[in-house]
Amino acid sequence: MSTIQRATRAEAAEQTAARLVATARRAFAERGFARVSLDALAAETGVTRGALHHHFTNKSGLFEAVLRAVDAEIAQELDRLYEAEKDRWKALRSCFHAYLDLALRPDRRRILFRDAPAVLGTRTFEILMASGFGPMVSDLRGLVAEGRIRTIDPEAVAHALNGVVMAQVMWLAEAEDNDGDRLAAAHAALDAVFDGLTAGSQFHCEAS
Repeated sequence: MSTIQRATRAEAAEQTAARLVATARRAFAERGFARVSLDALAAETGVTRGALHHHFTNKSGLFEAVLRAVDAEIAQELDRLYEAEKDRWKALRSCFHAYLDLALRPDRRRILFRDAPAVLGTRTFEILMASGFGPMVSDLRGLVAEGRIRTIDPEAVAHALNGVVMAQVMWLAEAEDNDGDRLAAAHAALDAVFDGLTAGSQFHCEAS
């Protein structure tokens, strides 16, 4: 087989996998993991069930691919928000607040926070909390060096912030979709956490 033929087959396989993920994402968001049939997904995508198993092994494997796709989509939106704000501290705060709204969008909420913990267990949080972790630690390290935030280990702070926002979205996902009071309370609590990191820093008034 020539290099061109191998590349063509690889591209075709990648396109098939992408179609399966897109189809599965709609189905999981609308009906939930338990009510989605692999046979129906394969038929809707125009592939055999064998091809589906070849790409994702099983239904849980396909669901994990969907989870990762949704997570990557949110990360891209947060990256755009981050790049639009020149101040790194304000950008970081804005991204955490935005995550609450972006992750709980109706087409994402059920996948990320209702079905994923049941289907993938703790792996769900390992995947979600790994997104952007390295750059966040780097930014926090720079903010500590500049005196923008308190002198606390940046990696520990990054884990703490991720833990806070994950706990909040799980709490919010349990509520009715239109529970504005709970969402407002979550944003206020998140502000309090960020304010605590600037307490005593030379830029506290500016940051808050």
